[in-house]
Amino acid sequence: MKTTLLASTALVLSVGAAAAADFTMADTGHDHSITLSGDARMGITNNHAGNSNSEYHLKFSSRARVQFTGAGETDGGLGFGFSFRSGDHGTTDAVDNGLAGSVFVSKGGHTLAMGDVDSAAEAAVGDVSGVGFEGLGSYNETPFDLNDGRRSNLLYSYTGGALSFHLGMANADDQIDPNDPELGDSISLGVGYDAGTFNVALGFESDEDGNDGVFLGAGADIGAFAVNLVAADSDGTGDYWAVSADFTSGATTFTVFAADNDGSDTWGLGATHDLGGGAALEAGVVDSDSEDEVIYDLGITMTF
Repeated sequence: MKTTLLASTALVLSVGAAAAADFTMADTGHDHSITLSGDARMGITNNHAGNSNSEYHLKFSSRARVQFTGAGETDGGLGFGFSFRSGDHGTTDAVDNGLAGSVFVSKGGHTLAMGDVDSAAEAAVGDVSGVGFEGLGSYNETPFDLNDGRRSNLLYSYTGGALSFHLGMANADDQIDPNDPELGDSISLGVGYDAGTFNVALGFESDEDGNDGVFLGAGADIGAFAVNLVAADSDGTGDYWAVSADFTSGATTFTVFAADNDGSDTWGLGATHDLGGGAALEAGVVDSDSEDEVIYDLGITMTF
């Protein structure tokens, strides 16, 4: 089995990162697949670029990542699989304690996933649109309290037509003792309704410290216009609201967003031009009370 996988992987690498390595498990006779994909970016930014101690000045910024996804199916039709990306392997403790990558089983609209997965509230509500090729502080992202990468999580999801339901649980905060995590009493819930032209979602989180949060999301997508709104009232992360609007003309999408996180205001403006073949030219400008000056970037993003 290992020999077949290695040969398939070599073939994939020779024909491109977007291809899948399909092979048959000799011990089961079932078809399984390993898919190799990735993303990359490069450009110039006037931002911290991941280092909050750095000064504001123009600098080069680039990153490349590879994603591995596996999928299979049992005799009874139960799907199963995994997903992780380069860098997720981290330390042995991170892998063994579920802080990197995710594993799932699924059948008939039901999915049970474990590992580095979203909370139920985040799975239902999500974020408004952001700007910039490297995120520019990610001020458009909703500050959910749970499933922040410091703990191993469980997420159950069901999707039936326009309705979706999510239930999440997590280990206790793994920063307490990452070598010996235990089942925590945090819980999250999420429900969403997506009718195509409009969508609404409601989420709830409660962590082991007794911090509760309620999250509301809504959006509309009509022709070339898309609008999204998120509001949150959370003991753990504070009050938050954000709204974004996208307008698409040909291959170019223009985005504007505004957000307020406990009185800290942010606005952003950006544009994305689809170059075709998985590449796009992106630029953004963000002015935030959390920054000492306006930050901006210009670069190319790539998907494989």
